[in-house]
Amino acid sequence: MLGSTSKKSGTSYWVGLQIPTYLLEGDRLGFEYNHGDKYWRSFTYGEDTLIGSKLAARGKAMEAYYNMPLIDKALTAQFRYTKIKYDFTGSNGFFDDYSGVPMTMNEVLANGMNATKEAQVIRAYLRYSY
Repeated sequence: MLGSTSKKSGTSYWVGLQIPTYLLEGDRLGFEYNHGDKYWRSFTYGEDTLIGSKLAARGKAMEAYYNMPLIDKALTAQFRYTKIKYDFTGSNGFFDDYSGVPMTMNEVLANGMNATKEAQVIRAYLRYSY
């Protein structure tokens, strides 16, 4: 961690499942679960949702989505729900810009600070490829 001489390791894991529903030919229903621990740092800081990167979360992220082809592979649609429950501060932080040591949400409240504990987003899109 920057600003410290202590050696820390962070881990994350991802589990996902994608299955056809057969409501439409080529459609898929997907579920994902991500978990990052106290010292987890994402390899990239790109956002995959409007609420922040679920892969950079120090906590739990759950996602469900439905992908469907409307006109072959040329026009597709997706409906997606993402929920992130933060266990520690510093998620989505870039080079420790969140003031040092990650704190639990209870520690944040006890110190009179404010932090996002949970975030969720619903998204729908159409994609055209030619």
